[in-house]
Amino acid sequence: MPKDLTYVVTGGYGFVGIHIVKMLAERGTNIREIRVVGRNARNFQPLDVGDKEINIHAMAGDVRDPVRMSEICTDADVVIHTAAVIDFLGSMSDDIQWDINVNGTENLLQCCVNADVPCFVYTSSMAAIGPNSRGDPIENGDENTPYDTSHPLMTYSSTKAAAEKAVVRANGRKTNHGKTLHTCILRLGGLFGEGEMPLIKHSLDIGIDLFAKSQPRVCRKATKSRLTYTGNVAWAHLLAAQKLLESPETVGGEVFFVADDTPVRSESCTHNAIFNPCGIRWEDNLVLPLWLLYFIAFFLKWLSILIKPFYNFVPPLSRAILIFLNTNFYFSYKKATRLLGYTPLFTWEEARERTAAWFVDWKAKGATFSK
Repeated sequence: MPKDLTYVVTGGYGFVGIHIVKMLAERGTNIREIRVVGRNARNFQPLDVGDKEINIHAMAGDVRDPVRMSEICTDADVVIHTAAVIDFLGSMSDDIQWDINVNGTENLLQCCVNADVPCFVYTSSMAAIGPNSRGDPIENGDENTPYDTSHPLMTYSSTKAAAEKAVVRANGRKTNHGKTLHTCILRLGGLFGEGEMPLIKHSLDIGIDLFAKSQPRVCRKATKSRLTYTGNVAWAHLLAAQKLLESPETVGGEVFFVADDTPVRSESCTHNAIFNPCGIRWEDNLVLPLWLLYFIAFFLKWLSILIKPFYNFVPPLSRAILIFLNTNFYFSYKKATRLLGYTPLFTWEEARERTAAWFVDWKAKGATFSK
């Protein structure tokens, strides 16, 4: 592997991005510089890298800006692209989602070609596959499991699928000065871990009291899904980057599902296992019958459309969320093990203990995030 490597991490101030930067700093090898890219560089909290000689630079940049991103990618060896907008509630227009998630990815790939960057790791989502709008299930699937993707659940799903195609097409492209760009894709499922994880972000967005002892359940207890600890996701990104550098012919153009050994069960059951020690519990039964929840989501959607000219009402519940949480849908990570050498760095027990400890500390410090 080359020495004195420079990594660029887009979305580096986000939930996944922060964990990737931390993982690179702690366990990466031959790294000279990490460029952490986000819309607001002031949001990045400095990391303690001990006695390692790694320069970590927070940089402001928009993935849609070709001039700025070309500057940031100059002399870089690896770009890890996590920046994206995720919208389950319909709070963003379709145009904005396509512009950031698809056009931004295509722009960044072109910047890599212009700046002779040889390695590009794309953070995608299992939403690029499904579940679809019918809620068709997949249990312990893999990258070759057939699935009907002609009925995407939401705009976010379509944008991630389109961006994946752009990343695969870019694999093998010659850069401006004769190098070859190699790409690969990591598909993530639902996540948990230290920081603004999806559960916390969604709760804050719709005004749910995260610290109430009893939390409402909107997913069936029997649903089979698997959350993944973000520390393990970060580890997979490090391994993917290293493999692209060392033997790009084995992983270039490939897609990998990333998961770990978190038990397969409903998201609320997993959250119970994590947060019960903090005195928080999700109810055993649905807050309302599922059919009624779907009806409420349908009503709220049409209400938001009707009053949109006067008020930007974002429904706290959507059909997409209900399908996502109530569909048996999870994947194996065997391909990542075989080609990337990936096995979870953190056990389930370690992951939930670390998350719970962070949550208690976050609550004690005021339960806020910098924006």
